[in-house]
Amino acid sequence: MDVLTAIETRRAYRSLTPVDITPELITDLARCAQLAPSCNNNQPWRFIFVYGNENLEKLHSALNSPGNDWAKAASLIVAVCSRKEDDCVIRDREYHLFGDGLGVAFMVLRATELGLVAHPIAGYSPKKTREILGIPDDYQVITLINIGKHAEEISPILSPKQIEQEHARPPRKPFGEFAFDNQFGRPISEAERA
Repeated sequence: MDVLTAIETRRAYRSLTPVDITPELITDLARCAQLAPSCNNNQPWRFIFVYGNENLEKLHSALNSPGNDWAKAASLIVAVCSRKEDDCVIRDREYHLFGDGLGVAFMVLRATELGLVAHPIAGYSPKKTREILGIPDDYQVITLINIGKHAEEISPILSPKQIEQEHARPPRKPFGEFAFDNQFGRPISEAERA
């Protein structure tokens, strides 16, 4: 699978079935994240790979949004954290957040290439996540990435909106709303670029 195919294939599916979590899989995902670019090659990201029923059950208590109950079916949850002291801080710009995003993107694309779903979420308690995983207070918990295999059957715990999103990719904004030609607000025309 090439990168473009992985990008086009990647979906935020919520209906998951178990997948075997091996040391090789964890190393593979970590290696791909490790290769992401970062400011001055600081690599500020920290990834905690949580797997095994007992460990996952503990982390499930940090999932504080009922809309994320589906995540309890993940075979692997990767907690992503970093701190600004470990990366460039230029005036008010904290680059560790950008670096983490790049590392997560590389990991998500690799998981997609391996036929897995890697779905980052925001509906969790950073405080509980920190306590459960022993993350120091000076680290910011950025996201939890839920990894599993896409199930053929739609999970019965999904909301109607989530079920709809299982069937079709949610619509993407047109270029004119986010891609600008030489100046903010001057939209790029998708038709002209196709």
